[in-house]
Formats: sequence, C-alpha cells, structure tokens
Amino acid sequence: MPRPHSRRRHGLSLIELLVVLALIGVLLGLLMSAVQNVRGAAGRLSCQNNLKQVALATHNYHAAHEHLPAEYRGTRFPHRMASIPWTVSLLPHLEQNDLHQSAMAAYASAPGYQSPPHTGLIRVVKPYTCPNDGRLSSPLTGSDGTTAAYGSYVGVVGVAADPRRGGTPPIPPNRMGVIFPVIVGAVGPVRFADITDGLSQTVMFGERPPPGRRLAGNWYTVDVPGEYGETDDGLCRGLSLPAYSATDTNRCRGPFQLGPGRVENPCDSYHFWSLHPGGANFAFADGSVKFLRYSAAGILPALATRAGGETVPGEW
Repeated sequence: MPRPHSRRRHGLSLIELLVVLALIGVLLGLLMSAVQNVRGAAGRLSCQNNLKQVALATHNYHAAHEHLPAEYRGTRFPHRMASIPWTVSLLPHLEQNDLHQSAMAAYASAPGYQSPPHTGLIRVVKPYTCPNDGRLSSPLTGSDGTTAAYGSYVGVVGVAADPRRGGTPPIPPNRMGVIFPVIVGAVGPVRFADITDGLSQTVMFGERPPPGRRLAGNWYTVDVPGEYGETDDGLCRGLSLPAYSATDTNRCRGPFQLGPGRVENPCDSYHFWSLHPGGANFAFADGSVKFLRYSAAGILPALATRAGGETVPGEW
C-alpha cells in the first residue's frame, strides 16, 4: 500500500518573524504611552487635590477673618511678625493648629530662618506639596547649608511689567492680585468683595516647583539670612509671584510668564510652571482648581488681577 503523505510543518520565515517583533514593539510602545498617560493624569489629579485643600482653607480663613491671608504682613505689624507668610496664616484651616501656635511663638523671638526656635521650618506640610515632586516628601538642604521644607504652590501677587532691574518691581493698583502684602497706609487686607473681576475669573495660587536652595520656595518664611538681602527678593521669598514680569532679576532675563521650566535652572524660579506635561494647576478665587496649558500664558495676566477690568476669553 502506498504510504500516506506526511504533512510538513513550516516555521516562521525571517521576514514573518521581523513583522511579528515589529508589531509587538508597536503594541508595547502604545501600552507604555497609555501607562504614562494614566500615571500623569493620576499625578496631576493628586496635585490638584492638594491645591484644592489650600483653596478651601483660604475660603475658611476669609470666613473667620473677613479678609484673605496676605502674602506677608508687611509694615502693618511690628517686629518679626510682619514677615509671617500666607502659608503660616492658613495652618489652622489645614488642621495644623499645633504647628501654627509654635510658629507664632517662634516668630516673636527670632527670624523665621533660625531653627531653633523655628522647628516648623523643616516640617513638611503635605497640602503644600505636589506629589509629583518626590523631592518635597522630606526637608531639603540648600547650597548655603540651610535645611527647610518646601512647597509647590505660590500665591499670585498680580502683574508686574516694570522694566527696571533688581527685585520684584512695583505693581500698580489696577494690576494687583489676590495674595498681596498688607502695607500700612497703602494696601489693606483683600476681601472677596474687592475681587470685582469675578471669583471664577481670578487666580489665587499657582504651581511653581521650588529650586530647593537659599530658602527659595520654602513654605514657612519670607525671612532670609541677611547676607542675601533684597537683591534675591523673588528667589528667596518665593511664596508669591507675579503672573507676568518683564524685569531682569538676578541675571535672569525676562519676560517671566507661564511656560515650561527645569528645577535645575534658577531662572525658572521666577515664573509659574509645573512638573506635569503641558501646563500647571491654578486655584481660583471661587475655590475651583483648573489646569492651565502653557498656551494660556497670554491670558494669565488678565486672570491674575483682582480688579483690572480685563476681558477674558471664555475658553482657556
């Protein structure tokens, strides 16, 4: 009898194998991109949640005091109590009463950068940090040897476009923002009623990753060691920023406006940006938190004034 024909088995050819590997590579690339997008969205959401806590604490502060916290207290208060920033003022409304009390007691006896007595200088307050910035889960030691806890969010002081060099330029009344210093005989505490541009059209806080050096962007104090003086105004204080400034500051050439940045670039300390791709989170005076893309840089100055009377487009 004739033997039945055996069925021959064919393997993959080299071309077929290369095609399969290419398809697997494409699928892995798509998967990795999807995972990164999910992680990015989750990180941005957790960052927004922390900023939302800060916005709600600000509303509670206004309900208790009938005005908003000042960038710092300025000459309206005597001695070192004048340099207490808005971040310390909000502590009781972030369930940080003990830290607030110890900070107030310490401010009465020493500048805010001296620890002790300012042990709060190295305390991490989670609502002030963006979880995307892993550096901020513990205190950082700057190039000058000062150790402090830092924050991701800074107050919006308004819009400054004065071309003069040195420090933060003056901000005219119609360009002032919400988190503004209280200056005796000139500027008083800001109330919600003073925000005539509309609460939903006015930003209070925005993201700016701190450089982590020379106390720039620490959450605790606007005091800096005397050797740095006022020439480092924006860099050392770092608890509030203008939404736009054309000023050259500390050899950093403006304009300083919403746009991408790098932690290792000290000049990026002077403008709003974030570690999220494409933009940064902002808290508005109505308590909402929104992600503004870098393409919104042109309208952020209008959103930063509390009574500028600007026309802001409906979509941004």
